[in-house]
Amino acid sequence: MPKFRQTADILKLMSKKEDIRNIGIIAHIDHGKTTMTDSLLAEAGLLSPKIAGQARALDYLEEEQRRGITIKTANISLLHEMEGRSYLINLIDTPGHVDFTGKVTRALRAIDGAVVVVDAVEEVMVQTETVTRQALEERVMPVLFINKVDRLIRELRLTPNEIQKKLVRIVRDFNNLLDIYGEPEFKERWKVDPAKESVAFGSALHKWGFTLSMARQKGIRFSDIVDAYAKGEYQKLPELLPLHAAILDMVVRNHPNPVEAQKYRIPKVWKGEIDSEIGQAMINCDDDGPTVLCMYLAQLDPHAGLVATGRLFSGVMEEGGRVYLVNAKKGYRVQQVSMYMGAFREVVGKISAGNIAALLV
Repeated sequence: MPKFRQTADILKLMSKKEDIRNIGIIAHIDHGKTTMTDSLLAEAGLLSPKIAGQARALDYLEEEQRRGITIKTANISLLHEMEGRSYLINLIDTPGHVDFTGKVTRALRAIDGAVVVVDAVEEVMVQTETVTRQALEERVMPVLFINKVDRLIRELRLTPNEIQKKLVRIVRDFNNLLDIYGEPEFKERWKVDPAKESVAFGSALHKWGFTLSMARQKGIRFSDIVDAYAKGEYQKLPELLPLHAAILDMVVRNHPNPVEAQKYRIPKVWKGEIDSEIGQAMINCDDDGPTVLCMYLAQLDPHAGLVATGRLFSGVMEEGGRVYLVNAKKGYRVQQVSMYMGAFREVVGKISAGNIAALLV
């Protein structure tokens, strides 16, 4: 099992809850979310930049690679620096295919924010609506990445004005979903807006992306991107407008940290007494409270045993501790505590509230 250079830095940030973001990527099938994830992994040093976009790094099942779709829910912990401050991004790549909707729902329970990926050509599709509705039902805040903008330029050969109209329509149609499915308390606050940096545009395949403020800072206009494709110089775009910076900056600026999110999410996702000791510990993301983990993935490791993955809402999970599976009505001893780095588990010994943990029991 490889050792990852970022592990020590990630462990330090796990206790700084204000610098944690637990996010997922959701989309209609083939709108490019796994390809987008590859760019994020390349920036983290977990994947060669040369193969990002083709590797489908989080599709580590042989069946997923063969079929070209994400079946299992995959996890990764990333470091991202913005304005001189480091953030820990716990990222879950979820299935987009309609056959795996149940896995999406379970994964959404563990995250606080979602990057919704929409194909610029196909626009908002049926499964986009389905996964967005699921996210809103779990009080997961969305931001929007409009992918495959290169196809509007290269294949459809739209004018900049036509491209702008198409992008405006996608944002409008997406916000209509929030009008329909959003709760009154959140729907207006959570509507996406390019001016507020909650919308990014780009091409996951060609590894470039931007928000409006990012483009302004770099002094780049959309006509410059069109010209780059016209001159066959689009390979330079990732240096000017790196996709990972656009996506992760958008996440850090918009999505809540665990302390903020659990205050309004726990009353929605937990059916117990909010005023009880456990309820208050989860509301406050309290390391000193009872240990409560919401498991969303169980896998059988042929060499080790049962690996349970979930969001730690309160308490601390340590090697040697005891856990009780509520539905199974059975107790287990925790043999190992890990965090995920794609297909691999990195043993860490202890994980605190607000993070994603993998337990070998």
